[in-house]
Amino acid sequence: MRFRTEDIMPPPIVKLAEAAKRFISSPDFLNLGQGLPGHIPPEDAIAALRERLSHPSTHLYTSDQGLLELREELSLYLRQNNGIDVNPQNELVITAGANNAFAGTIMTLLEQNENIIVPTPYYFNSVMAIKLAGGNVVEVPTGPGFQPIPADIEKAIDEKTRGVFLVSPNNPTGAVYDKDTVDQIVDICIQHDIVLISDESYSRMVFDGASHYSPRLRRDAVEHIITLGSFSKEFGMSGWRVGFVVGPKKFTDEFLKVQDTVSICAPTAGQLLALDILKNGLDSIEQEIERLNLLRDLAYLRIREIDQLEVPRTSGTFYIFPKVKGCKDSRALVMDILQSTGTLVLPGVIFGAAGEGHIRISIGPLTPEAVDEAFDRLGKYFDSN
Repeated sequence: MRFRTEDIMPPPIVKLAEAAKRFISSPDFLNLGQGLPGHIPPEDAIAALRERLSHPSTHLYTSDQGLLELREELSLYLRQNNGIDVNPQNELVITAGANNAFAGTIMTLLEQNENIIVPTPYYFNSVMAIKLAGGNVVEVPTGPGFQPIPADIEKAIDEKTRGVFLVSPNNPTGAVYDKDTVDQIVDICIQHDIVLISDESYSRMVFDGASHYSPRLRRDAVEHIITLGSFSKEFGMSGWRVGFVVGPKKFTDEFLKVQDTVSICAPTAGQLLALDILKNGLDSIEQEIERLNLLRDLAYLRIREIDQLEVPRTSGTFYIFPKVKGCKDSRALVMDILQSTGTLVLPGVIFGAAGEGHIRISIGPLTPEAVDEAFDRLGKYFDSN
């Protein structure tokens, strides 16, 4: 029997987790692989949800679009934090995470054999979704500081191009894309009448004086822009699977056909939890973001002690994406690091060909002590290899 998914790579984190099974049970195992935050939702929000669990409505579907009160609060939050105006009635859909939002967007937009241009290194789940929908990924390497190069993106456009996909702040590199760069890409999309899909799941995780710029701020371009977001990282809600998609009404009307087919709605309990955090828990989230800021400072201080790792300091997320001097096979390197030190990092090649020779280090769930331990281990490993 043949399956249409056979040519799509399996989830690489799952494969690596299988390889790490014999280490995971060890108290000395350090997981710097999966992209998880280091916090859970605020306790007050969890307590409020606990009181709602016995209410029958918590166990029912919401509308396909999601709870109206959540959409209203989220619209206010997006205006206050990202500066963008969103009509909660018809421009916003709550989804089962940002992956669900992206996959639904691709299924709504893409015809067979159409292309999505993706700056690389890229987020591998997005590439999987494009291929699952029968589309093609056109990789365009980023430039210094992992910034996209608008001229190279424009050169990659042809008659099959449906859109450009940007992730800023970026996974896996941590890069926060410059406003001028994003504006140039918006202009290109308008000129060629293609869509810009902007994943802004890490929009609050911006540091070092940088600022997040949402292309939806361009009022002349709102018909060309689809914005994705998530509660997973900033709100500590990875397991609750709540995200969202923003776009013009004519897009969301079509997107809801996919939403109803694939998931109907995001989990009701997760929507209620997100709503309570938006209304009452944002101060706690700010404290966690500041904790992460300090953790990043420590990680960058320690990584610069390792001569074999070359890394520009990027301004977003909890990912560090160093280049390993002389590395030609990052998969083999990562397995050797795991077996030698009991520490899991991710091979850069799973983020596209431009990622080969790099590793991705995720510090989100670590304590300062664990960061020190992780870089002690990596330092000793590279000193002896």
